[in-house]
Amino acid sequence: MQWYLKDRGATDAWIDTDVARSCTSKQQYADEADARAHALMNGMGDVLFSYACRYCGFWHLTRRPGPR
Repeated sequence: MQWYLKDRGATDAWIDTDVARSCTSKQQYADEADARAHALMNGMGDVLFSYACRYCGFWHLTRRPGPR
């Protein structure tokens, strides 16, 4: 994540807002299985969905179902 912020070209308010919403405020997981395991352990396996973050390369959880 730090590499992305440091080495990007021009700043973009929309991208900065998207990074804050979808990455920096969320727990990072090493892979999809780890993210799903945490959701299941917290009793949220049927509510939370995992996704690979395009900014940091880790996995996060969201309430929005993704394409499957």
